[in-house]
Amino acid sequence: MTTIERAEAQTGQDIAVTIVDTDVHPLPVSADVLKSYAPADWVDKIWPTGNAATPVPHFYDTPDSYKTMSLRLDAAPPDGGFAGSDPDFAAKQLLLDAGVSIATLEPMCDAQLPQAEHVLKSSYNDWLADVWLDRHNWHGRWRGSISVSAQTPELAAREVERWAGHPYMAQVLMTPQTRGIPFGNPHFDPLYEAASRNGLPVATHLMGQTPFELIPLYPVGNPAHWHDFFASWPLLYVSHLMSLVFDGAFDRHPDLRVVFVEGGFTWAMPVMSRMDRIWEARRGDLPHVRRRPSEYVREHVRFTTQPLEDADTVAFREYLEMMDLGDNLMFSTDYPHWSYDSPTYAINRFPADQRERIMRGNATALYGLPATVKALPGEWRA
Repeated sequence: MTTIERAEAQTGQDIAVTIVDTDVHPLPVSADVLKSYAPADWVDKIWPTGNAATPVPHFYDTPDSYKTMSLRLDAAPPDGGFAGSDPDFAAKQLLLDAGVSIATLEPMCDAQLPQAEHVLKSSYNDWLADVWLDRHNWHGRWRGSISVSAQTPELAAREVERWAGHPYMAQVLMTPQTRGIPFGNPHFDPLYEAASRNGLPVATHLMGQTPFELIPLYPVGNPAHWHDFFASWPLLYVSHLMSLVFDGAFDRHPDLRVVFVEGGFTWAMPVMSRMDRIWEARRGDLPHVRRRPSEYVREHVRFTTQPLEDADTVAFREYLEMMDLGDNLMFSTDYPHWSYDSPTYAINRFPADQRERIMRGNATALYGLPATVKALPGEWRA
């Protein structure tokens, strides 16, 4: 039965889109399932050499149990398996119980060798499109990410072209672990050109379920603990954001939109302010940066909200009002990870006049999402 036939057989009432979740992590049931989507001549090269292993926990572990790969214990499917490996159970927890209308899926995968990473991510795309975006998407509420390798921008551009016409692929996804090449470098131009031409934002999310040697090396050396790695994540995004602006990526690609996922956002305004001051004082050094850096960020960059700062709610709202980034923030849960931010928890932490944009409007505009979706069985909102 095709997706259309299933939809016709199970269609529920149309309900308004009220919450868009921009960071959800699906997992294959097993490495063997993912292998079935890989080219035959690559299966033995990628698995189990260590160039790619999925789903296997490495450095990024949960405070509760290393074996759960940072995942919520209550999100494991009743029939067994990893949290995030059962699309229908995820739909019950996230779409039905938590009230999310549409969720953007971001698989976490990378590899050490460039060609191997390209093949791995291409295999993930085939798996995601088949399992999550077709067989388990009669309601049309799962949206996918085209995973590409930052190491091979020409191959990444070809992968974008391969999936650009898919009705449920919403964005391009690459890791920020770029082996010392910042995002504004022309190295990425083939990828940015393909994404921009096809109207697809480029999202980035740190791939923490990787061997230790792929964890970003900071100026002071490798992080000693998971805590160091997780807490310093925004530093990597700061570097990439400054490069995108100062190295002219947005001038070379005026339609490019970049989404920084799961790196927080409260750091953005101080960085924008500092970039503006530097630009004003040294504009002669940056003739290609034609506008204030903060203007580039407001037009071209979006940030997802998770993890929200654990601060007094009233004071946090006041800080967000001062930041005035309501048009640049998109709600996210990080389901099914232990650091999950529920919609009911998050919405009250945003200023009242920014809530609709953050919870729904900004993501709807960026991804071209519909105003209504099909209700799941047992779901109805007037």
